[in-house]
Amino acid sequence: MILRTGAVWLGLLALFLLLAGQIGWHEAVTGAVVAGLATAWAVRIRRHAARRFACSPGTMRHAGRALAGLVPATARTGRVLLRAAITGAHPGHAARRGFPRGQEDHPAEAGRRACAVLLASLAPDSFVLRADPGRDEALIHALGRPGPASDSRWLV
Repeated sequence: MILRTGAVWLGLLALFLLLAGQIGWHEAVTGAVVAGLATAWAVRIRRHAARRFACSPGTMRHAGRALAGLVPATARTGRVLLRAAITGAHPGHAARRGFPRGQEDHPAEAGRRACAVLLASLAPDSFVLRADPGRDEALIHALGRPGPASDSRWLV
């Protein structure tokens, strides 16, 4: 528990310093305080949560793949929106994709589902409209022609 809490604090501090744009004494102190408050909030939520989530080590691989795809997806989105502005067409559409839910009460599966929906919704050219319990599919809104997901368990 202490090691995980320390890793969360360190990760939040690093993220704060990265997003601050510069590293100085004031940023370091502010980052340490903000990371401490966010870590305390996360620990409190984790203790009192009715539903447990757990993220596997493979989550970072899928997050990296989703983040690496942001630049090409942004370029595709720009092209599609520019073409839509010129032609007046509506480029968006909804598509169903297979999305195996796994065990509903298993923390690792709940964490995978939450991360998969978040990562799929961070893309500039698509977002998850619905991933209903009990159905092994997700409804995704996309601009242009979305490629198939490389892993249906992750939607990205």
